[in-house]
Amino acid sequence: MPGQIRQIIGVIAAEANNIEQRQIIKGVIGEAQARNLTTVVLSNVYNPYDYDYALRLENDIYKLIFSPQLSGLILVEESFINETIRQILRNLLSKRQDLPVVSIGIYIEELDFGNVHFINTDDKEDMKFIMRHLMDDHGMRKIDILTGFEGNMAAENRVAGYREVLKEHGVEFDPARVHYGDFWFSSGEALAKRYVSGELPLPEAVFCTSDHMAFGLLDVFLKNGIRVPEDVAVTGYEYVHERIYHSPLLSTYQRARTDMGKRAVRMLCRLMSGDEPDFTPPAGIWVPGQSCGCAADPAQLHAELELMRSKQQYEKWNVLGTLEQQLTLCSSLDEFISVLGKHNYWVRWVQNMFLCLFENWYDTDSDTPSGLLTCRSVMPWNDWQQPVTCDRYDFSALYAYSPETSAHFYLPLFFEKHFFGYYVLEYHAPDAYDDVFRNWMKSISIALNFLCMKNDIRYLLQCQNLSEQHDSLTGLYNKRGFESALSARCAADSAPIYVIALKLGVLQNDLSPETQATMSGLMQKTAEVLRTVGTQGSVCGRVSSQTFLCAGFPCDSDEHCERVCGKLRAVMIHQAGLTESIGMESMLVSSCRIGGDITPERVTQHLESLLDENTAVLAAQKKLPHAGILFTVRNQLYSTGTLSADIICKKYVFSAGYFRQIYRDCFQISFHQDVINARVFHAIYLLTTTVLSISSIAEQCGYEDCNYFLRQFQKVTGMTPGQYRRQI
Repeated sequence: MPGQIRQIIGVIAAEANNIEQRQIIKGVIGEAQARNLTTVVLSNVYNPYDYDYALRLENDIYKLIFSPQLSGLILVEESFINETIRQILRNLLSKRQDLPVVSIGIYIEELDFGNVHFINTDDKEDMKFIMRHLMDDHGMRKIDILTGFEGNMAAENRVAGYREVLKEHGVEFDPARVHYGDFWFSSGEALAKRYVSGELPLPEAVFCTSDHMAFGLLDVFLKNGIRVPEDVAVTGYEYVHERIYHSPLLSTYQRARTDMGKRAVRMLCRLMSGDEPDFTPPAGIWVPGQSCGCAADPAQLHAELELMRSKQQYEKWNVLGTLEQQLTLCSSLDEFISVLGKHNYWVRWVQNMFLCLFENWYDTDSDTPSGLLTCRSVMPWNDWQQPVTCDRYDFSALYAYSPETSAHFYLPLFFEKHFFGYYVLEYHAPDAYDDVFRNWMKSISIALNFLCMKNDIRYLLQCQNLSEQHDSLTGLYNKRGFESALSARCAADSAPIYVIALKLGVLQNDLSPETQATMSGLMQKTAEVLRTVGTQGSVCGRVSSQTFLCAGFPCDSDEHCERVCGKLRAVMIHQAGLTESIGMESMLVSSCRIGGDITPERVTQHLESLLDENTAVLAAQKKLPHAGILFTVRNQLYSTGTLSADIICKKYVFSAGYFRQIYRDCFQISFHQDVINARVFHAIYLLTTTVLSISSIAEQCGYEDCNYFLRQFQKVTGMTPGQYRRQI
């Protein structure tokens, strides 16, 4: 990492691709960068009006607000249009009252926690500007207003501004000129039809409090021969960048959304510093068109046309391209990331993208994501970068190769009830993705599900004797069988029971057929190893795709149990061939002692928690300088038992002192001591699996002096080889 990570602020939005949200977020990012803050944006993808149960998992994205790295939150409250999703958000925010929160949008009583501060543009003042433009610049007096839902705070505030300007000009307010709608096209269409039919007389102008309602009005007027602005003027509000699709060009008002984002950051900084909040609503700008009698600004129109042409190009790539087909043909994550990298230019102006998957993302039987993510940049020019493994709440981990003021957008990857992880977009300048990107997200989620299905099919082809209690691949218990057998064992024996957990394939995400075949063979070898090390009388099971548990083997102390763990490691390394296949670091072994009324389910959960902790340690090791080289060296050392520091330094161009230092930093043991441990591990393997004499074993482990071997073995294990063989 370039340096200490700056303070991180979170932005909570729904459907952040929407133009209104993009404008706010650009302001947030720009101001945050000016203040040396880091921005993380959390958004769902779909945000439907009606809650869709099939999309429920996408809203798990908001659980990331529990990251301890966040210093404050900005909530784009007005973007949440679904009441169910709003309630989910309220429940989450109620548990984060330790953070200052700035909410952009209308006041919501249910969000009025002590740490939430509401800000918004002044709808009333914006309406006054538009009304004064119609009355002062165009001399109009008979003006109808089309606003949102009756009783809605924003809709009523806009009517209030309309009324005040009428009063300023001595025009009596007529309630019949106020029309309520839903801020959408349908409201404008419905009102226009009432004018066209003669049900309502045409006013001089119709003032629409959203662009979409104005577009609906213009479309019906154009179809029915009502001239705008000759017969009636029309104005809008919001400036959603879609007016070139309608005729005539709409005159509208742009809310100061970008400035709102900037002021939200300033206010949040004051709150984070313990100062009193300070906020003044920013004023927007008038965007002239042709629907009120004004002339359009040529420079403004040119910019809009350029934006639309660019958007059409991205739409063509995403809609007509073959990304989906290429992704579904992939058989490994490497291929998957390569395909995404080749199409990186389909995502508008992004500097980097990360595919962040949970460690158990491909386990379709698991309802709960693991605690760790593995994140890989998909950009082809970043293929030299090592994957970043981190906790899901560790936002700072992605800044290992990125500018610290980069903005990261976290988006959910899921399919039905299975949550894969996150897709993260990185921007170095104030920017955000647009509507077209939703096609990209759908393609990735569907293709990841295909990849899971391919993995499941390969597994099922290798495991045809399915059982309720047993794992067909290894012949051991499955999770249900293990917990049932352990429960019976605990009921029959009140003495403490020792349990060992072994996990394979840690931090590996390769789903290629070759790797899957290797892992399947390794699972079968592991079952043989468990029998080899004397666990025949214990309860053994493969409780997940990667994890084995053994309970109830004869142990009389914690030290004895630890020796069994060491024996298991030694036999796995040599008999199962770990160093040549997936690397010895891809195996974790943990143990615990249970007794009393502890349930088998709690045993499983406790050991899984221990394995997760060890996985986090391994992930940290993997991020150290030269980690790839060091793990390769260690695998070679434990495979051969004869590897000198001089040979390593010559091969990798290290100085002897530097090599010994980075080796100790990585593995918390000196290289010299690890050479001894590697030889002792080989000796343990031979003591366990052969009837060779002690002197023969010493010779095979590289010792010319048997007495020297005995001293080193006893120093490492605490007993002589003979004692070890008899006890273990």
